[in-house]
Amino acid sequence: MTPLAHPPAQRSGHDLDLPFAAGPRVRRLADYASTGQGLDEEQLLGVAGARVVFANYAALRADFAAPWQALAGEPETAAIDRWLLENAACISASQAAAQGINTPIALDRRRLPAWRPPRYGRAAVLCAAGRAAVLFDVKGLGVPPDEAPVLPHSNGLLTLGEAVHEVLMEHLVFAAMHHAGGAVSPLPAYALIDLGFDALWLDGRAPEPAVLLVRRPCTRPRCQWQRYWQGPELAGALLQAELLLRRYGLTASSCGAVRFQVSRQAGELRVQRDGESLPVSPEVAQNLERLLAANRGAPLLIDGVNVQLAGAASVAPLHLQVMDFGRYRFAERFEHHLYAWVDADYQNLNGVYLAPDDPRYVQPDPALSLAGTAASPAFAELQRRVRDFRQGVEPERLCQALRATLETACRPLRG
Repeated sequence: MTPLAHPPAQRSGHDLDLPFAAGPRVRRLADYASTGQGLDEEQLLGVAGARVVFANYAALRADFAAPWQALAGEPETAAIDRWLLENAACISASQAAAQGINTPIALDRRRLPAWRPPRYGRAAVLCAAGRAAVLFDVKGLGVPPDEAPVLPHSNGLLTLGEAVHEVLMEHLVFAAMHHAGGAVSPLPAYALIDLGFDALWLDGRAPEPAVLLVRRPCTRPRCQWQRYWQGPELAGALLQAELLLRRYGLTASSCGAVRFQVSRQAGELRVQRDGESLPVSPEVAQNLERLLAANRGAPLLIDGVNVQLAGAASVAPLHLQVMDFGRYRFAERFEHHLYAWVDADYQNLNGVYLAPDDPRYVQPDPALSLAGTAASPAFAELQRRVRDFRQGVEPERLCQALRATLETACRPLRG
């Protein structure tokens, strides 16, 4: 069950106030150890002058027993904002010391302990002050102490545009999967915080506001943070989740992040990813040869299923919680083969395949597809609000534009 949205008259100006997936959150650091995830501790630096851009206050109220303290006559949302900023507005020491990666960062005297699970390059888990009680999973707070940020793809930061895309996709996935029956649900974001400085690119792109995405904390399956056997059952479940998304014109797996090229050159099978040749076993080679033959010898583009999971996964019955929506995309049509890996090494191409001419291969349903969102005037207005944010766009306006985009996008699901 999820809370209903409040009537507009009762809604704070930057209250996202949207339905979200109910579910448990990680409450203790020990919960990570129980799933095998080691934690690296560090001290983060408090950022001065940060502000809450928007928050889904209903999700915060549902997950916390009101640890915030309101001042006399103060709205509860203002108290929640202060609590969020006190406990989450921070940056890593490595990020603060970097040169040429971002504009200067205003720091305060706060020092916040943080813990990084495996593969948390720009995110960390934050706890209540002086306790091991987990509060948030925060994305965008800089690289770990033993790393230096590198442009353009490992700068340690999360831009406003990236974060708004993630929140937009979270709620589109929620609406689509709720319509599909609820077997897949997205991990909710609590809030988006403007850190008050900008990410730099040095390649002609304009600076972009650096922000934090504050999320419900979660553990993750071992196979998604370590090279670990995934197995055919989970591979099939992830493929099923991707196909459910595709019915609604959404995809986690078509941006090219995990894409393989398969062809025959000079009479020999050639498998590549990002221009590099990959070895495959004789069994996999035989399977790929069959796929090539079925494709009349034309080269294959194969997209690996890139659905990221939070918490425990149930295969039968299917129940998955998905997260990390930065690589989710809209699509009017799909043309590439799909591949869900079984082994620990996803690049060995041993797994479950689905060809575009297979009856199980899903194309967007024209009556339900959300792919037209990117062409809507509401989406264009949202992009404008993001682009002009540093030119005085109030957080309330950005929040309203995001809500309007979602309202427009989800109309096909209410028919």
